[in-house]
Amino acid sequence: MNKLKNQFMLSTYIMIFLLFIIKPMLIPNIISKILIAFKPFIIGGVIAFLINIPMKIIEEKLVRPLLMKNKKLENLSRIAALVTTLIIVSIIIAVFINYVAPQLIDSISTLANIIPEYINSVQNFIIEKINSLNIEEEIKIDIPLMIQKSMSYIGNLINIFISNLFNFTLGITNFFINFFLGIIIAVYILLSKEKLSSQFKKVIYAFFNENRYEKIIYVLHLTHQKFSRFILGQSTDGLILGTTFFIVFTLVKIPYALLISILIPILNFIPIFGTYVGIFISAFIILMVKPTVVILFLILIFSIQQLDGKFVYPIVVGNSLGLPSLWILLAIIVGGNLFGIIGMVVGMPLVSVIYELFGQYVNKKIEIKINDKTIKR
Repeated sequence: MNKLKNQFMLSTYIMIFLLFIIKPMLIPNIISKILIAFKPFIIGGVIAFLINIPMKIIEEKLVRPLLMKNKKLENLSRIAALVTTLIIVSIIIAVFINYVAPQLIDSISTLANIIPEYINSVQNFIIEKINSLNIEEEIKIDIPLMIQKSMSYIGNLINIFISNLFNFTLGITNFFINFFLGIIIAVYILLSKEKLSSQFKKVIYAFFNENRYEKIIYVLHLTHQKFSRFILGQSTDGLILGTTFFIVFTLVKIPYALLISILIPILNFIPIFGTYVGIFISAFIILMVKPTVVILFLILIFSIQQLDGKFVYPIVVGNSLGLPSLWILLAIIVGGNLFGIIGMVVGMPLVSVIYELFGQYVNKKIEIKINDKTIKR
């Protein structure tokens, strides 16, 4: 029986291997179609995970203590916490749509109109300086043409970036149906998360032995813990940073204060590199509009970043992931190469889980070896 089972498994592996060789895109296409079919449920799961973070805090710290005296009302604490969280999220979205989004769209439109004029002025300035120094005659290169081509190339890159930004904005409307269905699914998941968790555990327990079952549940619990801490910490720190940026930049009249105050905290989700990319893009935007305040902007932003790194970040985020710098770089580089920006963001908590599990495994192996040596002595 075991021999027949092994032969069957070997045949299956050979068939899968041959499929990869004959039709390499067959399995990725099947996976892609499955993901498209289940997209509302995937979106719903992600929304449920994100909403569950503040909902859990509201339920445990606010709603449940208030309803503890009345047992009938205590049973409604989950619904009350979910409704409260959805109201808060709805208010934030409404404020963003009514007040923030129009200003962002206006800022992007203004930038799109300024860029060609700015490139032309920079090009003319460089050509004038070169002509005054007679560099062209000495090195015998068509410098104006070279500058024109360079500026044209930079302009095209910026226009592509802006057009993609607009395409992304338009793509949100196509995403709306799946997002709406995802919200409904997320509500169902959050209202019955204990029941779904219990059913899932039953399925795992039915197919695996008790030792393997406990390991799987531990890994899932650790993954949930790491991702929740990372998202909550980064979101809180980003909100504090963004608010501080907006207040300071508005007071000193730095252009596009709102756009910059949203851009940098969002890019801050990408560890190490994200903040510097946001600062570079922001500095370039300011340079096009008001070059005289670029130095002031850089001084202010690095000062705020230093204060955040020393006082706010350790309290809000701390060393929740427990990753050394080398592993953080590994998570960013490998995650970015495999899955782009999403890979950079998700890579850090995911590598943190792998790092902790691998560390526990290594420590366990060392402990077994030490015990074996002790017994032999």
